[in-house]
Amino acid sequence: MNVSMNGETSETAADWAPPGKPERRPGRVVFWLLVILAVAATVAGLGFSRASVHTYSDSATSMEPTIMPGHQLYVAEGRDVRRGDVIVFSRAGTSGVLVKRIIGLPGDRVACCNTQGWVTLNGKPLDETYISRSGPPSARRFSVTLGRNQIWVMGDDRAVSLDSREWGPLPVSDITGRVVATGNSVPTTILRTPRTFVTDGLAPTDHRLTAYVRWLAVGGIGLVALVILIIVGVIRFFLRLSRRRRPGRPAGGDAG
Repeated sequence: MNVSMNGETSETAADWAPPGKPERRPGRVVFWLLVILAVAATVAGLGFSRASVHTYSDSATSMEPTIMPGHQLYVAEGRDVRRGDVIVFSRAGTSGVLVKRIIGLPGDRVACCNTQGWVTLNGKPLDETYISRSGPPSARRFSVTLGRNQIWVMGDDRAVSLDSREWGPLPVSDITGRVVATGNSVPTTILRTPRTFVTDGLAPTDHRLTAYVRWLAVGGIGLVALVILIIVGVIRFFLRLSRRRRPGRPAGGDAG
């Protein structure tokens, strides 16, 4: 910097230095880190949840009202099932897969009907709130004790379902997996063990969380967090914009 004869200073090229980089504010850094984490949780949760189950489409009416025709079924493959579970299975002599509810497991005694017209399992009447009310629990009487590796299955719409009442017991090896959720294009209903099996001591309270449900929860939390962050980001943007347009603001711009 030079001093002139009249005492004024002048800046030379040697005195000039480029402006430094704008300082990064911690709040902005934290905000974008949270956005990245929310996006990652959403993508991972929804992706892994779909990968942990197999989807099937059911066009039959035999499981109404639990499963409506055309609904997608989200199935956790395996044979770890309980009384009351809705399962997908194959059957010799038929094409594709079938969907029914397990009423009895190996060694159980299944019968219909008692004096109240209810299906009984090991002598205990089942209050089948999940079945269609278009008819009785079963118009056909039956009584069977299941052998080793045998299950008894029935549809929820008993008036139209073809099931173990016609076929007899099925081998456990026919089971493809358990239906954990149903819905149209997305899962909307998580299936749990019906209350009657729990209160009668025929199945434990259903606290099962499949990998599908866990990852779906992660994806849902990530999506909600992402929406909140977007709303916060939009509000912050308009607040900064309004401060910049405020009269009398220094030309240097936003210093906050």
